[in-house]
Amino acid sequence: MSFQFTLQKILEVRENEKLKAEKEFTQATKQFEEVATKLYDLLKKKEDYEGQYNNQVQTGIHVFQIQQSYLVLDQLQKQINQLQYYTQQARTNMNQKEEVLVDKSIELKKYEKMKQIKYEQFIEETRRQENLLMDEISVQQFMNR
Repeated sequence: MSFQFTLQKILEVRENEKLKAEKEFTQATKQFEEVATKLYDLLKKKEDYEGQYNNQVQTGIHVFQIQQSYLVLDQLQKQINQLQYYTQQARTNMNQKEEVLVDKSIELKKYEKMKQIKYEQFIEETRRQENLLMDEISVQQFMNR
């Protein structure tokens, strides 16, 4: 007599759902990291440009160069704002995928725990039946003497 978990198919479905949720979370995390890295690079570029601009202002520059610098800084700020929006969206998506993953993990753990409990009950029942059989064999051997 071997152990058969009656909800094995459901357990397998839950395992597959968890694996799918893990893949989606991994993809969302990767996407977030890519967008956040682009944002970081752009912020660094802006900071470097501002540093160069400040050095030029101290040494003296033409009005035309000041106007050009403001245009460049304005364009960089617009790009930064757009990337901040995309970064926030990617973070929200990543957090949602993480919540789904946590839910799927909890659901899977429930079924694994149920399987463990049923297996322990099966083992206990098997031992009880073996003990009954051993008792009966002992009684029969005693009666045959």
